Amino acid sequence: MVDLAGAGVVAILTRAPSAGGKSRLFRALGLPPDPALLAALLLDTVAAVRASGTTCIIAVEPPHSCAEVRALVPGLEVVPQSSDALGGRMAAVMRMALDRGAAACAIVGSDLPDLVPGVLTDAFAALQAHPLSVVLGPAADGGYYLIAATGVPDLFDGIEWGTPRVLAQTLAAARQRGVETHLLAPMEDVDGVGELRRVVAPRTRAWVELNL
Repeated sequence: MVDLAGAGVVAILTRAPSAGGKSRLFRALGLPPDPALLAALLLDTVAAVRASGTTCIIAVEPPHSCAEVRALVPGLEVVPQSSDALGGRMAAVMRMALDRGAAACAIVGSDLPDLVPGVLTDAFAALQAHPLSVVLGPAADGGYYLIAATGVPDLFDGIEWGTPRVLAQTLAAARQRGVETHLLAPMEDVDGVGELRRVVAPRTRAWVELNL
């Protein structure tokens, strides 16, 4: 178990590659879910997080698939996600990291192969300057690619996950609760064919060049 005390922790939420995922993307591609692409997205995202120098843990769904992901990311801590809906799973992972002494926790998905490491530095710097705030990274599809805080924010309930309203609803909930928010630079996560074709990270790029 990794010592998280005092660290800024990035938790990557992912499905095990063999469990599928990215159903909209694969439908648009006209392909069945390909574990090779899902593994490439995860590994490129992990590489970007590790390049930032922050502590990285992987939270896996379904819970029984942890061994599969550990084999992909030797040396990193892999933990199971809870059985809750998405908001509950995000809150549970953040709570786990903070309960283990992390100074702050950022949650991202495994579909950020071109994540710029400096974005994570900016997120934790914003929390150091404003510890009671919540940091959000706006995604091009109306959601967010990152949420970070020094405590578990009450911003995960009542959100229409998977819709273009996620960021707006989260910001509205923060205003209603008097929670200060800090927005990072917008970024694309890989939800569609266009985003996939624009990826430059090496593992995902190799899959694109081989398959598209």
